[in-house]
Amino acid sequence: MTRLVRVATLAVVVLVCSAHVGSPDAWFEGNAGPYHITVQVVAPGVVPGVATVYARVDGAGVEQVTVQANRFDALAGAPPPETAIPVRNDPGMYSVPLWIMAGGSNSIVVSVRGSLGEGKVVIPVVVVANRRLELNPKLGVGLAVVGVFLLVGLVTIIGAAVRESVLPPGEVPDAARRWKARAAMAASAAVLALALFGGSRWWNSEDAQFNSSIYKPLTSRATIEAAGGQPVLDLRISDSSWVMRNDSMWLGNHHSSHWTPLILDHGKLIHVFMIREPDLLVFAHLHPTTTDSVDFRSSLPPLPAGRYRVYGDIVHESGFNETLTSTVELRDAITNPARATDADDASLISTAAPNGKRATLEDGSIMTLVEGEGRFVEGREASLRFSVVGANGKPLALEPYIGMAGHAVVTRDDGAVFVHLHPAGTFSMASQMAITMRQPGDSVSGRLGQRISASEAMLPPAQLRSDGVVGFPYAFPKPGNYRMWVQVKHAGHVLTGAFVFTVEAARR
Repeated sequence: MTRLVRVATLAVVVLVCSAHVGSPDAWFEGNAGPYHITVQVVAPGVVPGVATVYARVDGAGVEQVTVQANRFDALAGAPPPETAIPVRNDPGMYSVPLWIMAGGSNSIVVSVRGSLGEGKVVIPVVVVANRRLELNPKLGVGLAVVGVFLLVGLVTIIGAAVRESVLPPGEVPDAARRWKARAAMAASAAVLALALFGGSRWWNSEDAQFNSSIYKPLTSRATIEAAGGQPVLDLRISDSSWVMRNDSMWLGNHHSSHWTPLILDHGKLIHVFMIREPDLLVFAHLHPTTTDSVDFRSSLPPLPAGRYRVYGDIVHESGFNETLTSTVELRDAITNPARATDADDASLISTAAPNGKRATLEDGSIMTLVEGEGRFVEGREASLRFSVVGANGKPLALEPYIGMAGHAVVTRDDGAVFVHLHPAGTFSMASQMAITMRQPGDSVSGRLGQRISASEAMLPPAQLRSDGVVGFPYAFPKPGNYRMWVQVKHAGHVLTGAFVFTVEAARR
């Protein structure tokens, strides 16, 4: 989508959209049968709403691209597929507007048919109401003027009808008829005023109900506690609707939604990221353990003191994934840490702000942003491809890291954007499995999650490129300064490279 510019309009009343902070669009890069495709789903800000799906299909011989949306449990009734239209002056790009009728976890199915055969891919998309559209003041004044004109005109017509409609031509209304006309006008004005008052009360009630339906992520709280003389991060989901999720009576009394249980994503129930502010020089990727899916605890790696942003990515059995957000104050530096909670935990402490093109990794190898792709524009596809070479200048032999060729985290300096990326896109593999593996009998809570956990253990290792290159499909939703951490694995060690990017504003 190198020539596709899309300006993302984001709500200012809420910080968190979809499953990631300030980054509501879904991205996918991979294969739909014999075709390599890149898909961007521009999620609607209201439900029901219209999403826009862009699909780039590499290669020739494509005859048709269709797109279909459906809720994860198929309760919304899947509409027929929509045919995507080729984008002018952009070969291989197709687009289509798509109605999303139900909020929550949805699936987008992109199908490609051509000379190589047929293929399709299922992309999980979280759709939630995240903004309230305000009435344009000028439009409001105009509508008010027209409304007053129509109201006065209607009352006048009623008065004229009572006063003159039954009189013979040329006869002048007497005083009694004129009084009847005035009474009818007063009564009609009162009725119309009452109707307007009732309409106003109804509108305000609908508006309040919509405001209450605007998506709010589960509230959470991060603290540093001592366990066995060592500091431990405790990330707790403090939202009452989650803590009381198994109490049907409480949920009914408080009009709270029922949450499906959490499921493993690449063998982890939660992925936690710590970023020190305001310098963003310290980064940690942790995988806490839990006994109740409420408190998540993890030992901490060597970290300097400071205030940290804390993000926790979780996936529900419905396929709905979201990011918990909190902050925590680490008063004393950790110099003698306890054993890591998880073997895949990793961290990076930088002594100076990184640059945007090149990072030296812990083992001396070099991670480089592929040349010619270092200019980023708001809303435009950012080709985030990185090559990793060893100290000898040869491509590094990468190993799967948590089931992927690599992981990446992107955040804007002010925290208004945070997203956890994979080479396949912005969605979690667990979300995709929750949608594609669902069966009619999975109405029993937890049954699907057990099957997903068993299937994850049997997945083959990720297929890695031999040239040491790893990429992440994404488009920066806002202009500004961004920090990015890219994590790969080599010789059993997790290596983290840090980069700084400046994203330009799109031309309006």
